[in-house]
Amino acid sequence: MKLSEILKFLDNMFLPRLCALCDETISYEQANPFCEECMPVWEEFVKIKCTKCGKTHKDCRCLPTMAKKASGSSAAWCVFYDSAQNGDMNKLFYRLKYRYDRCIIDFCTTKMKRKVISLCIRKKINYKSFAITYTPRRKLMAFKYGFDQSKKLAYSLGKKLNLPVIRCFENTGKTEQKALDLYGRVENAKKSYKYIDGSLGKYKNVFIVDDILTTGATFSACAEMLREHGAEKVIPVVFAKDNYHHGTNKDNGGK
Repeated sequence: MKLSEILKFLDNMFLPRLCALCDETISYEQANPFCEECMPVWEEFVKIKCTKCGKTHKDCRCLPTMAKKASGSSAAWCVFYDSAQNGDMNKLFYRLKYRYDRCIIDFCTTKMKRKVISLCIRKKINYKSFAITYTPRRKLMAFKYGFDQSKKLAYSLGKKLNLPVIRCFENTGKTEQKALDLYGRVENAKKSYKYIDGSLGKYKNVFIVDDILTTGATFSACAEMLREHGAEKVIPVVFAKDNYHHGTNKDNGGK
């Protein structure tokens, strides 16, 4: 028996894989982190339309004002997120943020990979010229939950796209973005994220990976720092884009 087969056997015996929505045991072999009963919930979720343009995520080009300016209108996301409307699907986002599950990370980055390639084909961008970085979690939160979801997403996506992952930022902030309004997020992001000298190195084009894009404050602050140190193209790549914020001063949580 191969080592990989032994590890899968041990996983199934001692670390059963659970459905992301109902905790029903599911096979490690299947691509989606949902049981048969919950799969239709996901299938309906991806059909949600943008509250601004009325299109699904496949055709929507709407971005928060700050993210649009910072990225030149380029961004990749897979689904819409609205904490007040997503119902059962919020359990997936909860696990992505607070309960490390490599199967969920793999599921998200498989979707993110497809969106990156689709975006780059549409924009005539050579994604192979990019490096990947991420907006790190506050150290206290990473210690509390045992992982940094943005870092996990970045390394998983880097492996799938065969791109280098570079650590460009430290998060020295003491306040979570979701606790602030738009102005507060902008100011908090500027003072919380610090560029690590020399981290960009030879790379001129960078994907910034995160879980959810909300107001664009964090991405805008980090993109500005990268450009100050020689970056040319900086594009956000996230699993979900907030369906509530479109450059307004509304203040439900996110980055």
